[in-house]
Amino acid sequence: MCKRMRTTRSSPKGIALLLVLGMIMAITVLALGFIARCDTELAVGQNMAVRVQMDQLATSGLEHARGLLLNPQEVPAGWSGDGALQLDPGTNDFYDISVVAAATNPDDYCTYEITSTAYRERNGRRTGESRLEATLRFDPAIALWAGATDEALVVRERWAIHGDVRSAASVTNDGTIRGDVFATGLTGDITGASRSTGDLTLLWPPLTASYSHPDYVVSNIGPGSVSGNYSLERIWQCGTDLIVEGPAVICGMLRIDGDLVIRGDGVRLTAAKNLPAAYITGNLVLDRATDLQIVGLVVVDGHVLVGHDTDVRVVGGLFAQGEIVEATIDSSGYANGAILRNMPTWSGGGVLALDGVNQYVQTADHDVRLQLTDQYTLSVRLRPAAAQKPWAGILSKTDPAGDGNHWVLQFDPNAESSSADARQLIVLHGTTAHRWDTGITLDDLLVDGQWHHVVVVRQADGTMSSYLDGVLHKPLDPNAPEVLVRQPGKEPGHLNIGADREGRQVYRGSLADVRVYDRALSDAEVIALPDDPGLIGHWTFDGTGESRIHVAVDPLRASIIDENGSNWSPAADAFFKSIRRPQP
Repeated sequence: MCKRMRTTRSSPKGIALLLVLGMIMAITVLALGFIARCDTELAVGQNMAVRVQMDQLATSGLEHARGLLLNPQEVPAGWSGDGALQLDPGTNDFYDISVVAAATNPDDYCTYEITSTAYRERNGRRTGESRLEATLRFDPAIALWAGATDEALVVRERWAIHGDVRSAASVTNDGTIRGDVFATGLTGDITGASRSTGDLTLLWPPLTASYSHPDYVVSNIGPGSVSGNYSLERIWQCGTDLIVEGPAVICGMLRIDGDLVIRGDGVRLTAAKNLPAAYITGNLVLDRATDLQIVGLVVVDGHVLVGHDTDVRVVGGLFAQGEIVEATIDSSGYANGAILRNMPTWSGGGVLALDGVNQYVQTADHDVRLQLTDQYTLSVRLRPAAAQKPWAGILSKTDPAGDGNHWVLQFDPNAESSSADARQLIVLHGTTAHRWDTGITLDDLLVDGQWHHVVVVRQADGTMSSYLDGVLHKPLDPNAPEVLVRQPGKEPGHLNIGADREGRQVYRGSLADVRVYDRALSDAEVIALPDDPGLIGHWTFDGTGESRIHVAVDPLRASIIDENGSNWSPAADAFFKSIRRPQP
């Protein structure tokens, strides 16, 4: 008997249910994957946003450091950065900045390496850190400023300027300039660019004779001559001329309402924080100042007169409204330093050689110095050349513009009993209508080709006399005195040595030991030439003429705060030479 087998068939409803469940599971798996990917992408997006924000914050840190370096008055001396800084105190975003000098050249104080690290703090941990490194360069940054408009700035052979130079006239470089030159013209090679004065936006340092600072005590120094230790950081003021004799240490600031003379070995001037090293309303005279070191800004309303054998190093800046120029120093103590015009030959041994073309020597303008009254004595040793300009001047005291004579010793081709080849030395008080003939001719000075000593003496009553090589030359008859009635001029002005009042009728030949006394010397004194208080001007020309100036601009040390609380720096701007992200 055969059995019959039964077959069970799936219900259509069950199959549909299984399909639905499978689809739900697939959708669930896909959904979970999508959600996971979304979470990941969201996290990545958030991290990217944080990274962008930290990059921006790190960039802001670089700009913050740049601003503080341009305004170092706002940070402590020796500032090297700060940590945990914030732009928005309401966030957990911070940045650290680190600043170090970058230059390998010891005279480069204008290049800095800056590191800015930005980060977000969460539960005491840093997240999203961004670090940027940059090289910052101050530019322009003025090391040397010469404000004279009518005379070129001549950088002598042994002068070295590390930084930019600004001159209101042209610049002739015979030394070293490592920076740009802002001037009306340039002669010579520099490491930098030649630019117009108008390209520089930097203003003159805002200082006055009453300058003060609330953080520093004002104390008196001088007058007269000082040396020794002034190590307290103060504003050391002197209301008249001051002489600083080395060795000397002065910290804080020197504020001089007059001329400052620095002489001797080992003078140190160091500026205090936010103060200049020195402010001088008159001239700065460097008289055989060897191993002179100045740290900070030096501001001079007059000239900087650099005497022979001077060796000075300035780290900060040297700014003068007048000229910065090599000069022969006045040995009388009255600080009548005389500028060497057009680079005459200064060979040492007490001799100055003038070419008869355009070379001469000129003191700075002054209100009272070298003014003669009723009695005086003029003394000069000279060896002239045979060819002279008609009105060649030996000594000419004139007004600042060179328009009028105060008192003059010069040759005159029209003097009585004088031929064109035998010019006579005359004395003028004002115009040629008030002159006196010394009786000494050019022929008298040429006869043997040797040095000769000429002296002119005026007594209080106007009586005149001349001496040649220590012997009375005129008047020939002691019982017949010769009188120059008109008094010499007493107005402000300067003295030209080796030229007339205009500096055009220049002397050709050699000069030595020029003296001016404000009293009449006796016959014996004409030979002895005493160094007494009556000596108000004395130029020996006994140096080699070689001076060494080394100026390196340092914007951090030369930055000051003026009387109104405003910041000033010799750096007009700064830029990033490079910005980079360090490799991990």
